[in-house]
Amino acid sequence: MCQFVAPEVVPLAGAPFEGDSCPMAKGSQTETMQVREFSKSELSELDREVAELAWRWARRLTGLRAEQAPFGPVDPQIPEADRAAAHLARLYVLARVRNSADERADADAFYAGQAGAGYAEIAAALGLR
Repeated sequence: MCQFVAPEVVPLAGAPFEGDSCPMAKGSQTETMQVREFSKSELSELDREVAELAWRWARRLTGLRAEQAPFGPVDPQIPEADRAAAHLARLYVLARVRNSADERADADAFYAGQAGAGYAEIAAALGLR
C-alpha cells in the first residue's frame, strides 16, 4: 500500500535563492524593459507544467514508478488508499511550490524596489491592480 506521510518542513531562511536575479543599479538600462501579459495558451502551458512538476515529485515521494500516469479521481484498478496517498502527495508538493513561489516573489519585489520600481508597479506585477 502506498501511504503519504508529510515530512517535517523546516522554513527556508530569508536569504535569496541561488539563481535569483540580482538588483540592477538605477539607470543601468538605456531603454525601459516592457513585460507583456501571458496569453491564454501560455497560461495553459504554465498550468500543465506545474501539474507535471507536482506529479513528478508526488511519484518520487510515494515511490511510484517514473512512468506511472497521473491518477484520476476514480480508477477502479488502483486501490483507494493508493489514490488518496498520491493525491495527498501532489497536494503537499503544490503547497511547497506555492510557498517557494511566494518566497521568490517577495525577494523579487524587494529587488524591483531596489532597482527603482514603485509600489504601483510592484502591485501590478503581483496582479493587485
